Amino acid sequence: MSSIQDSPSNNPMARSPVHAAARALTNPGIVAALLLSALLIVAAYQVRPTYDVPIGTQTDGTILRNFNTAEVMQGDNPLRFRWSRGESRVVLDAVGRQDFDVALTVSGSRPEGQPPAMLRVEVAGRTLLDVQPPPELTEYRFAVPRELLEDGTLDVAILSNEFIPPADPNPRPLGVVLTHVRVSPGAGADLFIEPPGRVLAAVLGAAGILAWTLSLLGFGAGGVFASGMAVGALAGALLVFDRLWLTSGGWYEVWPQAVLAGGVFVGLCALAMLGLLRGTPELLRGRAVRMVLALALLVFVVRLAGQLHPQIFIVDLGFHVHRFETVSTGQLLFTIESAEWAGRSTYYLPTAYIFMLPLSWLLNDVPLVVRLFTVGIGTLGGVVLYAAASRLAASARIGLTAAALYLLLPMAVLPYSWGITSNVFGEFFALCVFALLTLTPTGVSAARAWLWALVTALGIALVSHPGVAQLTGVAVASTIVLWWLFGRQTRLRRAAVWTAGASVVALLAVYVLYYVNVIPDMLRTLGEIRQARAEEAAGGLNLRVGGSVSDRSLGLIVRFVDNWGDWLTGGLEGFWNEARAYYRVWPIAGAGLGFMGLWFARTGSGRSPSDRLRALLVVCAWAVAVVLFALVGWIANLYVRYALFALPVVALGAGVLLGQLWRRGRWGAALPLLVVGYFAVEALVLWQYRINYGLK
Repeated sequence: MSSIQDSPSNNPMARSPVHAAARALTNPGIVAALLLSALLIVAAYQVRPTYDVPIGTQTDGTILRNFNTAEVMQGDNPLRFRWSRGESRVVLDAVGRQDFDVALTVSGSRPEGQPPAMLRVEVAGRTLLDVQPPPELTEYRFAVPRELLEDGTLDVAILSNEFIPPADPNPRPLGVVLTHVRVSPGAGADLFIEPPGRVLAAVLGAAGILAWTLSLLGFGAGGVFASGMAVGALAGALLVFDRLWLTSGGWYEVWPQAVLAGGVFVGLCALAMLGLLRGTPELLRGRAVRMVLALALLVFVVRLAGQLHPQIFIVDLGFHVHRFETVSTGQLLFTIESAEWAGRSTYYLPTAYIFMLPLSWLLNDVPLVVRLFTVGIGTLGGVVLYAAASRLAASARIGLTAAALYLLLPMAVLPYSWGITSNVFGEFFALCVFALLTLTPTGVSAARAWLWALVTALGIALVSHPGVAQLTGVAVASTIVLWWLFGRQTRLRRAAVWTAGASVVALLAVYVLYYVNVIPDMLRTLGEIRQARAEEAAGGLNLRVGGSVSDRSLGLIVRFVDNWGDWLTGGLEGFWNEARAYYRVWPIAGAGLGFMGLWFARTGSGRSPSDRLRALLVVCAWAVAVVLFALVGWIANLYVRYALFALPVVALGAGVLLGQLWRRGRWGAALPLLVVGYFAVEALVLWQYRINYGLK
């Protein structure tokens, strides 16, 4: 990439922080990016889109204030709607100061004996409509002059007399029925529309911080300009094609905060990389390290900004907020109803919430802490995988490709709309265990550090999340067995012995600290599950097929079957659907080819045959754990997130394959770029879709 400078003065790992920050500000790409971004925002606001919003849909909530919940009119053509209250509002934030024509589709239907509906519409205190709507749906039109839009925001107040239905099981004040809002450009199409100052300031702030951070990482003027301009281009595109997605709820206001948090995060990533790649200075220099830090920064910012979008519904956010509040009071033993334990009450591990405590002391906002922690710990995994892959294959390019796939595959996007914080936390430490097991320490001090790091990472993984603990335990045990069976050389068997010792230490530690308190109850619950399964079997076959997650938008359909034929076909179909939804299928096969290529590589791998055997046996052990728990779920209806556990292995293997192709001429180099670019675009599209529609 020509915009990345390779001189020592631009190595982000080789400069003092103060000198680097001052030097980064002099990058001419920052000023150019800000100027062009400002022009793009101004130009985008001259476009006058029409806003056509069906009421009662999944995406109307950000523009409505003080409305009742969505309902559906029964009949041949079901119609969604919402009841207003005495004073409800439709707010189109920061759409630009201009004349508008507004159309509201309203019904004044009321039960017999209630006073007739009265409707008055005001904007900025001026009455623009005053009618008595009939029971039939009626469209009312009125014009809003530009002088009534304060700072470019259209704020329509819908005022009506209220009534409370006498037979309503949940008494609530109701006004009128609203089914549709249409806002179209009015007169004065030749007048200039000034961008709201807060939108311009937020977008330029985000562009400037991002450009400065990348300059700090050592990118030249071209890369800095492209990154900062990309923020302005994205904002401009949204203003033209989907303005409300950017402006409703003030989402643009979180952009600078997300980028600033990303800058802090990438600084921590740089420190982590210094520790992970200590002893291999060749992997800390050049373009790849800056590229992986830039990738981590961009992924972090996009994930965090998406989690802060006012339209998103994070499925388990409330669950984790309540669990954090429990742990913050000092209560570390508590139970939940766990899917991994057939929906029965069992103890839930508090470790992730303990790690959140320092962040909560700084922010004092529990939902934000959960969001920020989830995004940070998940994105940091990309840096860990980069370090492991680049050392495994002695190629920073392979490490970068593997890290990109780890952060961009569909399986890497979905957890942030599900909100499975404890899973993400546990998977990070399981990845650390995986990375440690694939690497061969050299020297006594390195071996000692490796051993303590393994004990720490394994111990945390075993008390992170019930499903992760089971998967990690099986994977590590399988690794020890495979190393011993195939380790004809003394060094590999010695590694098996030391890993077994580290596992015993970790198990003893987590048993004393936590499991001694809960194992009797867990065993009793497990016995109840076995008894229930036996009773179900006596009453006839009733097995679940389709996987661990039910989400029709992803093609994941969970159902129960009552015969073995449907069980077989439904189970196989479910595995196929999961492979397609989570990985797009081919990276799984590509991972196998990549590991085969790594084993047969004679040159360029930088690893001895015994080191490659060590790493590939770890991969096999991880695959054993994934397959085993997939089969357990299929047979016994006890599911863990085995597909998420496979993510680092799939990303690493596919990254090795693409990295090997990179060396094979011009077309070989183009293919990895095209693949990563494809998954980057798909990740953005999937993330936008999950924000709008994910499991609402």
